[in-house]
Amino acid sequence: MAKKQTMIERTLLAMAVGESLAYLPSSKQEILVHQPDNFTDPLKWGANTSMSLATVSSLSRGYQFNDVMLRLQNWYKRRQYAPAQTIQSIDDVIQSSMLRFSKNRDLLASGGVDEASNSDSVLARMVPVALYLHHRFGSAFINDERAMLLLHRVAGLTHNHEGALVSVGMLSLIISQILDGKNLFDSVENGLAFGFEYYSRHQVFAGELKDFDAMNLPDFSNSSAADFKLDGQASNTLEAVVWSLLNSENYQDALNKALMHGHANTMIPTLAGTLAGIYYKEDEQLNIISQQLVSRKLIISISHLANRLGRFN
Repeated sequence: MAKKQTMIERTLLAMAVGESLAYLPSSKQEILVHQPDNFTDPLKWGANTSMSLATVSSLSRGYQFNDVMLRLQNWYKRRQYAPAQTIQSIDDVIQSSMLRFSKNRDLLASGGVDEASNSDSVLARMVPVALYLHHRFGSAFINDERAMLLLHRVAGLTHNHEGALVSVGMLSLIISQILDGKNLFDSVENGLAFGFEYYSRHQVFAGELKDFDAMNLPDFSNSSAADFKLDGQASNTLEAVVWSLLNSENYQDALNKALMHGHANTMIPTLAGTLAGIYYKEDEQLNIISQQLVSRKLIISISHLANRLGRFN
């Protein structure tokens, strides 16, 4: 009998599978989603999973703001946390933040604040942070300013635009509700409600809440996949991810719904696959598919360290 996966291990494997899926050609995606037993190609995950592994490796030892950035720098400069013999692309926002930190060594000024920095490339690596906060503070972490400061500061290492920070908060609150055992609809509804209540009390963030109005409508799940604006903005991508989950019945179905948004945005399969892995935790298809991951042992070893040190479970 296979050893039961812990949540951090399942989360990281699900992210690696989702990100790998995003980079496959359409024909291979179809096989992976609909006939996983027949899929034998190596799955090559990218920068989002690597940055998440760096973040988990840091938070496993407790929260040290400087250490998180140093481990992200080790990924960027030395290819730590990256699978062997693969080339990972890095977007302009993250690259600029890494270069600013290398030059100025100022953690609070490394993240971008321009409109380009309201991008979805911050979302995936913040999923483990949500798990960390839920373990440390419980689902009420939004009521603890230390927890919210930690969340915003870690996100702000690369993306310090208010819209990106609100997107990270909304995502984290939805995840926390899932971890509390709520169904998908309640998780989304409760997470958004808590987020609206919190961010409306902070003037610097209040103006960003309009970008989440559509997701907060009762008939949001009835939208068409063609309705979404996929421009890389964090809130727009989060909409498509949440829609994919709300319209799914199992792990594979969530992956399939994520692919309905096309290749315009690789973050949607990455993040939808991650959240589906968290929510459909009894679904064995992730375990089957994840066997094809390159450098799977790296993900497992970092997961085991996190479990041993008890910061996520």
